[in-house]
Amino acid sequence: MLHDSEITAKEGAVTQLVGAICDGGKRVVTVSDRMVSTGDMTLQFEQRGMKAEVLTPTSVVLTAGTTHEPQLLDLVRSKIRGVSTIVEIADALKTVYQDMRDKHIVDEVLRPAIGIKSFDEWQRKQGHLHDAIVIDIDQAIKRYQLGVSLLLAGVDKEGHLFYIADPGIYRSFDTISYCTLGMGDRHAESVFAWFKYSKDFVLNEALYIAFAAKKRAEMAGGVGHNTDVVIISAKGIESVEPATIKILEGIYDEREEKWVKEKWGRSEFDERIQNLDIQTRKMEK
Repeated sequence: MLHDSEITAKEGAVTQLVGAICDGGKRVVTVSDRMVSTGDMTLQFEQRGMKAEVLTPTSVVLTAGTTHEPQLLDLVRSKIRGVSTIVEIADALKTVYQDMRDKHIVDEVLRPAIGIKSFDEWQRKQGHLHDAIVIDIDQAIKRYQLGVSLLLAGVDKEGHLFYIADPGIYRSFDTISYCTLGMGDRHAESVFAWFKYSKDFVLNEALYIAFAAKKRAEMAGGVGHNTDVVIISAKGIESVEPATIKILEGIYDEREEKWVKEKWGRSEFDERIQNLDIQTRKMEK
């Protein structure tokens, strides 16, 4: 269970990311928009490239939040050479996240306020400072937000989903088999709840559910309309071609319209989903 502060951060990201473990844990599907924002949140736009970035041959990370930490993933890649499990990758992401947050706290809180240049120096000098100053600085450190959230999806012996965010924590979503991150979380989560989702859903069904979750999330402000879909297995990472996404769009629109007009059972799967020919292309670093 996430604490209230962590839940707020998870829901506040201007974007929508969705991950779902399927095929009995053999595959993971991710669906995302392309919305990004500047650090001060005064500008939001849909970027040209997809949000899923390859970390290893069987893992990707998707980023939600501001655009001011592009070096974070480069630092992670340097740490995970030779790493084989997704849990180890999640731990590396957490560590880099914590280190980067600490650096920003030194530059933006400790140095401007009292001229302190490191956390070691802060620990040494606290006893010589007025209690009120120490309390104020401690509160500022506790409240500091790096403003970036990460969704790690990958497969080793089985599929995994991890959420990494302020203040440098990670949470596994392997048990519930799906994770949503962004402004439209409540809408996206309701789709998984409706289908009573588990990792036992086959690929085509899971693909549609994750896609529908992202589409429902568009009801919230700050979620982009462009959609990217990635499929991860032990054999590698593939992005779903635009032609298949266009077919999914048509199926979704028709099913939603039919459900509204006829109160049709949205949890049913028709042959178009079950027999969908998923066209993909290989993704590499």
